[in-house]
Amino acid sequence: MVIFTLEAVFKLIGLGPTYYFYIDWNKFDFGVVIMSLISMFDSGSFNLTALRIIRVARLLRMIKSSKELQALLKTLYLAMNNIANVALLFMLIIFTFSVAGMTLFGEITEGHYGMIDKENLNFRTFYMSANVLIRSSTGESWN
Repeated sequence: MVIFTLEAVFKLIGLGPTYYFYIDWNKFDFGVVIMSLISMFDSGSFNLTALRIIRVARLLRMIKSSKELQALLKTLYLAMNNIANVALLFMLIIFTFSVAGMTLFGEITEGHYGMIDKENLNFRTFYMSANVLIRSSTGESWN
């Protein structure tokens, strides 16, 4: 934060207040530095957690300075239709197999199958069956 504050002060002195505040990125930087300083010297009278989170917004400046990052974000933007199609296909598969799992395995009673989380790993409701399928397809909580 000290480096960012010094950068803002030196730019303000070097460019002058008129030209410094003419550039939008400088306005953004100045606002983030001021909010960071306020949150740093807060005595606990205000809840400034949101202001502390805004400091992370300085990472947005990397987009401006990095041509490679701009190309990567442009590629991501151009691939959004394909990403949406894959996500919809995944949701359709989860929906279909959730209904099939409820039909086939929904009436099975709990037993001692060595499961860690028996309450949440079943096919009794649509939500729970979709949860089991998503957890198993992503590998989350499956040892």
